[in-house]
Amino acid sequence: MNPSLRGSCLCGAIRFAIVGKIGPIGQCHCSKCRKVSGTDGNAVFYTAYSSFNWLAGLDQVKHFKVPNSKDWTSSFCETCGSPVPHSDPTGKFYFVPAGLLDDDPGHRGYAAHIFVGSKAPWVCITDTAPQYEAGFDSARVDQG
Repeated sequence: MNPSLRGSCLCGAIRFAIVGKIGPIGQCHCSKCRKVSGTDGNAVFYTAYSSFNWLAGLDQVKHFKVPNSKDWTSSFCETCGSPVPHSDPTGKFYFVPAGLLDDDPGHRGYAAHIFVGSKAPWVCITDTAPQYEAGFDSARVDQG
């Protein structure tokens, strides 16, 4: 059995554990991720729905669906406003904001940067992770 990773929101009302594999940590630079994080993007990873367990505070989770978007929803703690994990529309996996982890996931650096075509003009990506104009299925950006 893999050791679990624990995570929580800023106020600690929402707590969760992940037992099993997690995906690599990526950085999304789209305008929505910038707005929800208040930074240059959103560091996030995924895990299988069956690997994710809410430990406390599920009743504190609130959702905001962005108007005129297909599936874009922000999930957050109603007390402190921290972004919190949410499942994909199919219910197969959870997207987890990496900054919520209380334990070391073992990953170092970003596996990729997505939506760099809409990154903030003040952002300079300096690592060597692959960059994609939009999602992973879009053109890679020349880092030359």
